[in-house]
Amino acid sequence: MTDKRNGLTGYDASEGALYVIFAAVLATLPSAPPMLAIDNVDHGLNPRLARALMSHICEWVLHAPTDKQLLLTTHNPLVLDGLPLDNDEIRLFSVGRSRKGRTVVSRISIDVKDLQKDGEIWTVSRLWIMGHLGGMPDV
Repeated sequence: MTDKRNGLTGYDASEGALYVIFAAVLATLPSAPPMLAIDNVDHGLNPRLARALMSHICEWVLHAPTDKQLLLTTHNPLVLDGLPLDNDEIRLFSVGRSRKGRTVVSRISIDVKDLQKDGEIWTVSRLWIMGHLGGMPDV
C-alpha cells in the first residue's frame, strides 16, 4: 500500500479469489435467485481450494435460511471429494453421450461399500478418474 493508494479493488485480487467470492455470495445471499447454475465452478482455482470451496458451498446452501438449488459443473476430480454425498440433499450426476450421440444424465449414488476397492478406501475422485462413475469418455 502507498499513501495515495490504500484501498483494494477487484483488480488487485486473483481470478480465483474473485470466483470464490462470487460463489460464496451466490450461495449465501438471501436475495439470490432460488435456483442457480455455475458452469466449471472450479475455474481459476487450484484443486485443493476447489475441493474446499465445494465443501463450503454445500454447507452454506444446506444451512441457508431460504431454499436454494445449485447446479454446478466441473472437470476437476477433486471437487467431487468436497461433496458430502452421505447427505441425500446433495446429488451427483454424470453427463455423457449415448452411442447415437444423445445426452445421457445419470444420478450417481455413492455408498461406503462403493469406496472400498481392492482392499483399500478409494476417494470419489479416484472412482471417477478410473471410469467407475461414468461421465468419462471411453479413450
